[in-house]
Amino acid sequence: MNPLSSLLESLLKRNRTEYSEDVRKLINSLINEGDLHHGESWAAHMTPSLESPALLGQLLSGLHNGNLLSPELYPQLVKIEKQLIDWFCRLFEHNHAHFTHGSTYANLEALWQARELSQADSTIVYASQDAHYSVAKACHILGLQFKSIATNERGEISIEALRQACQQQSPLAIIATAGTSSCGAIDAISSCVALAEQFSCWCHIDAAWGGALMLTAKSYLLDGLKEADSISFDPHKALAQPRPCGVLLYQQPLKSISDIDYLAQAPKQTLLGSHGGEIFLPLWFSLLLSGEQKLAQQINHRLLQAKQFYSTLKSQTDWWLLSSPTGIVCFRPASHYDLSPLIEQGIFSTVTINDQLSYRAVFASDKTQAKALLAALEIYF
Repeated sequence: MNPLSSLLESLLKRNRTEYSEDVRKLINSLINEGDLHHGESWAAHMTPSLESPALLGQLLSGLHNGNLLSPELYPQLVKIEKQLIDWFCRLFEHNHAHFTHGSTYANLEALWQARELSQADSTIVYASQDAHYSVAKACHILGLQFKSIATNERGEISIEALRQACQQQSPLAIIATAGTSSCGAIDAISSCVALAEQFSCWCHIDAAWGGALMLTAKSYLLDGLKEADSISFDPHKALAQPRPCGVLLYQQPLKSISDIDYLAQAPKQTLLGSHGGEIFLPLWFSLLLSGEQKLAQQINHRLLQAKQFYSTLKSQTDWWLLSSPTGIVCFRPASHYDLSPLIEQGIFSTVTINDQLSYRAVFASDKTQAKALLAALEIYF
């Protein structure tokens, strides 16, 4: 029996009411829905399966319910948060960091910092046409001008097109993506950083998905990352953590917000306000009980499964294929094949690449097995 189902049964036995059966059915339906991304054939989206240490941390954060706007009251929580922040700063070679509710918030905050701290006399932000939609949304909120740059056939930003755009209109910021949501592409980070330096503008790296490579031997694919002004990363995408768990790293320190008369310590100038251990305790428990090596092993396993899936399709079909180093494989079978039943089951998802509908397998969970995905596709070979 699923552990959550067992817990539900125990709770209902202790709290019998006339609504117990209805409640049981409702909760079981939610458990079944959540079980989708714990299966071997789940590859639809960036929602990994969660292991016991992370779930334990999530439960403890709810029981603890501290608020780090009053850090003096929660010294143990402060200590744990600092341990994790120091770990991220060492991993990404940045001076400062804080947790966020995800990269949508982190991208907005990075551009907010760029607007406040950059010396560039511009409101233009350049990012690839495959950049996450949160970048354009952040520009809209901040009154900045978002301008997309064309990508190559692999979904990476065209450095030549970016250079020409900068020459025509100098930007406030350049945003490079390390692992696009559509196909997992990694922009040429070093080239983006160099252009930002040339045009004296901010450079932010959206590494929400691909930042996990820093824990592997493939960290060289993110060369140039340490020179960026800011980086966003989402452990809830690539490190099998529950939401929310995001982090924003940056080189320049943040200012404090003054004149807050009800707090003993002035908060930093961040989007994040009231928060406790829900953002970082699951990750801390994962590192405490499983270790950094286990996280790296899980990432490598996902990447290996993605490679096996791609290699088998390449050898057994004549389909169009696109494989990324971050664990996303896109494919396009003959036009008369309808894979909608597999979409409905959460096995694959769809994405538009070069104006053509394609299918996408996202290896976000270490439980996802290439053989299970291939078995679902065999009838189409």
